[in-house]
Parts: sequence; C-alpha cells; structure tokens
Amino acid sequence: MGCNCDENKKTSIAGMATGAMKLAKSELGFGVAEEDLIATRRKHCEGCDRWNHGKCLECGCYTYAKTRLTREKCPLGYW
Repeated sequence: MGCNCDENKKTSIAGMATGAMKLAKSELGFGVAEEDLIATRRKHCEGCDRWNHGKCLECGCYTYAKTRLTREKCPLGYW
C-alpha cells in the first residue's frame, strides 16, 4: 500500500500547530461561536459515524475545538 498523504496532513506538526493557534484565538474570544451553536454542532459530531472519542476521522480535527470556531465547517457539510 502507498502513502495516504491526506492522513499525513491530518496529523502533521504544521496541521496540529494551525489547529492549536485557532483554539488559542477561540479561547481568547476571537471568532468564538455562541453556546447554542456549539451545542448543535457537537450533537451532529457525536452522532456521526466519522467521529471517534472527540476527533473527526474525516478531517482529523478535535471537535471540542473545531465546533467553537465560527469560521470552521464540517468537512461533510453537516454544519
């Protein structure tokens, strides 16, 4: 089997650093979604077959962080 380059992007140091910067911005109040929107997004994630204990298997993001950011989108189009 060959390299799954998309999988490598999901766990690369650069990808994780980008995610960490987005989370830091959200914790400081920049681009943070309203609590009801966060709850709705998380409900979709938790019911999805591509969700595994807090991580999206489609994009590789941690849903706790991703659902809080207003500019983020579900890679499958659910939110």
